[in-house]
Amino acid sequence: MIASQPTWTDDISCYFTAPYWLPAEDRADIAKGWRGCMKGYLIDLGDYASVCEWSVTIYNHLASRSMPLTDDARQFWPFDALETFRLWVNQGWRRVSSDPIDKADRIPKPPVPPSEPYIRRDLAAMRPDEIDDFRARLDDIMQVGDPSPASPWQKWAYIHTNWCLHYQEAFAFWHRGYLMYLETLLGCPIPYWDWMAKDASIDGSPSAGLPQCFLDETYVHPGTGETRPNPLRYAAAKDGRSKLCAIGKMSGPDCTYVQRNPLFYTRGDDHRAERAKLFAMAEIFQQQVVDALKFPTFSVPQGSPGFPWANIPAFTPPQPDDLYPYRDQNFDGAYEQPHDNYHGWIGADMADNAYTAVDPIFICYHANIDRMLEVWIRAHPVAQYTAGVALRPFTGPVAAEINEATPDLWRYTTLGDLAQDSRHLGYDYGPPVAPQFTGRAPVAGSGARTGQTISGGSAPSASAPGPAWVIFDGVRCTHDSYTIDVFLGGAAGAAQADNPAYVGRFSRIGMGIADDKGRCIRHGVPRMLDASRAAAALGLSAGEEPGLCFRVSHLHTGHELSEDEYRDLPGFTPVFHWGDLRFAPIDRSSERPCCH
Repeated sequence: MIASQPTWTDDISCYFTAPYWLPAEDRADIAKGWRGCMKGYLIDLGDYASVCEWSVTIYNHLASRSMPLTDDARQFWPFDALETFRLWVNQGWRRVSSDPIDKADRIPKPPVPPSEPYIRRDLAAMRPDEIDDFRARLDDIMQVGDPSPASPWQKWAYIHTNWCLHYQEAFAFWHRGYLMYLETLLGCPIPYWDWMAKDASIDGSPSAGLPQCFLDETYVHPGTGETRPNPLRYAAAKDGRSKLCAIGKMSGPDCTYVQRNPLFYTRGDDHRAERAKLFAMAEIFQQQVVDALKFPTFSVPQGSPGFPWANIPAFTPPQPDDLYPYRDQNFDGAYEQPHDNYHGWIGADMADNAYTAVDPIFICYHANIDRMLEVWIRAHPVAQYTAGVALRPFTGPVAAEINEATPDLWRYTTLGDLAQDSRHLGYDYGPPVAPQFTGRAPVAGSGARTGQTISGGSAPSASAPGPAWVIFDGVRCTHDSYTIDVFLGGAAGAAQADNPAYVGRFSRIGMGIADDKGRCIRHGVPRMLDASRAAAALGLSAGEEPGLCFRVSHLHTGHELSEDEYRDLPGFTPVFHWGDLRFAPIDRSSERPCCH
């Protein structure tokens, strides 16, 4: 609360010794750190006279959050504390309550109350009534269950069908703008589904599978009291016809609604083994996210084969050519792989870019995609981007409107508008409920040699052979969706997390329609899977032939493609490389056939 007549003794001094907004056990130590820091600037925050002398400067730095020098947002002074401090200064710096008030406008009143950002909360942290309010907004505002072309939900989903960007620098920021535009329509923040929870891959864990709110049959509308179909489950599919029905894999009345992998709706002993295998795959995708977050550069520059100096770790001109392949090692390129994998893992409508946005799981899934993007952005505050790229069809600095017809590029929201701390854009993220996944546990390799061990995550142990990579070159968008499962050891075995020979999955989520708007790059990009863990599990030595095998499957039909069928698809045949990616040969003449 704001003290109306604050004094140093009763109100202000404690802000510098035991700030009330911090956890009680941390207050004294953090405040001691503040005082020690400011003594270096000849300001003693524990001394009344010193704080009085520097009070206006102290306030300005606190209000602007240039102080304290911290990455911990909890340490920044809340509005109530700032306003109490401002009143104390403007009432004459009273030491005790018996001192007279000496009013003066020493620190002007803030022009407007500071706007609070939208807080995107973990679904697991929300009360049932809060989730029902979100459902009701989807029902009432977006008309999620209405398949007609006039439905706001269908119109919003078609923006993704017609305009989404993939395999390029703008991928993550286009989808950021897409969610921000929906929040403008809904008038509320979108909650996130925390698929990075530590136990999300373990069947029976509350974090495994899809959140319960997407599985419920019905909900009670908070405004009318009616029991209605749950819009998070029974959303109208694209044009009222699910992808599975469009390709003849399903028929009947359920065709009207979006479809997902049916294993998500099973419980207990019903399909337990299949469900556990499906859930276990999530750990591989989580590891890919963890690995992506380690890259210090963001992406290849948008729409250009060139290479900016900012993405080269060291710059001592003239730069040797072997530095340039660093452009293939970046957060964006690594991060889009698990993004696509989760889309395919959920299945059916989520696994086709022409259909995916009609499934409401898309918005909570992508809110978490954006949350992990934000983790990278805040860890790299001076990262560089191709700022002027237009993110059609969004307009304005915060993607609050759309314009699908204007030829004026300057009207559109740009990549640079959205490539910044989300708090600058008006939203933030609440903390996740569950502990977060930080790396895969060791796996005992069936082929490991005596004494050889495997470290957690993608980093090899001391006795491991070193970095190993599976590289896909010339990756571009495709019409249909596919999975490419990669193995070492000479045989394409089981695509599951406990198979030591399994490198991982590279999903290719198809566009579903012809690209007539130039949304996909033409020259193709390289994408890598880290094979270090599998190489160590099999006891391979650096430079040894790994026995690289892979299996390509059509995601919706399950059909396994022959070499003749996948040979001409862009970027579908991998090569293996030991060691530093800077020296990886991208040579299609060395492509290997599929093993069975």
